[in-house]
Amino acid sequence: MDFDFFNAPAEYRRVAAAHARDGAFHSDRGSGFWVLASYDGICEAFRDEDVFTVGRVSAAEGAEEERWIPLTVEGGEHTEWRRRLASWFTPQRVRELTPGMRERARLRIEELAGQGGASFNEGFARPYVLENLMTALGWPEERFELLLAIDLAMIDSRSEPDPRQAAYGELGLPALERFAREHIALRRAEPAEDLTTASLSWTIGGEQVGDDDRASLLCVLFLAGVDSTVNHLANAVQHFAYNQRDRERFLSDREIRSAAVEEFLRVNSCMYPGRMATRAGAGGMAGRGETVLLPLALANHDPAVFARPERVDFDRERNPHIAFGTGAHQCLGAAFARAQILTALEEWHRVLPRYEVPEELREDPPPFLRNSYDLRLVW
Repeated sequence: MDFDFFNAPAEYRRVAAAHARDGAFHSDRGSGFWVLASYDGICEAFRDEDVFTVGRVSAAEGAEEERWIPLTVEGGEHTEWRRRLASWFTPQRVRELTPGMRERARLRIEELAGQGGASFNEGFARPYVLENLMTALGWPEERFELLLAIDLAMIDSRSEPDPRQAAYGELGLPALERFAREHIALRRAEPAEDLTTASLSWTIGGEQVGDDDRASLLCVLFLAGVDSTVNHLANAVQHFAYNQRDRERFLSDREIRSAAVEEFLRVNSCMYPGRMATRAGAGGMAGRGETVLLPLALANHDPAVFARPERVDFDRERNPHIAFGTGAHQCLGAAFARAQILTALEEWHRVLPRYEVPEELREDPPPFLRNSYDLRLVW
């Protein structure tokens, strides 16, 4: 089967349904890769890093050649990285950051309110999420436009014939690494109370952290910290635009708001993390050295775990979703992402409780919004 790694979640689910009995399917695209299709199989693979190693975290060509901190390190080294990073993303620190998030959201939404309509992604969600990340990491405000341009260039690269080559274009990963190294140099000269300054004294495995790994870490925090949250926000607001009853309930019932965020995280999961099988028969099918994808979009829509998985249900009694992964490499920024989504949805509906997708742009069913897809709204 010639299945594209960059396919949309719905296509992953369509093919997975046809292979439900097998629990997996194989694509011959590129160097080939397996796709696990069940919640239990995906969770087991995430948690068994002896069999499913992070030596390769993507089906993209050349993925195994890259060292991304902390994504592609494991064992004791990974434990030390997580221990160092954890204090920057604790629930307590997220609570301290939330008032600033709320103020940034309010200001941006109020600025849009008089326009009568806007791009939700580019007018609000992307700059809001990027500003929050920069604040949390202590990145200078004056680098906002550069980082926004890099993010948009990375998004555009995914629709190019050769996404990997495009990502290494002038305003892609090379520009992001230059920013990271410049920021490291800045913090050596001008220390601050931020993660980069703290990392200058870190040791991992008894050795001082070098600038290559430090720059890699800053790049990963940027790449993991913007687009996924923007996508979740856009899909949540699009759902409300098409489903008046759920929107009214979110507005009127504060008690269900956290449950609504969790349901949106489940329904709109779209990441396809990869692993490398270390032995033959991994997951019951992969050969040693083969790439295995663990799509969150399949785990969180498994009908054996989630009744009517395609339905958004704020009253779902059991919602053990893995929108942030699971196991040793579970996303460290989960609490931060949840807070941004909840805060943005609350402030958006406080200022703009009535909005809709323009009639000429409405689709049935509505599209899944990710990467370069945009959500246009009028009010």
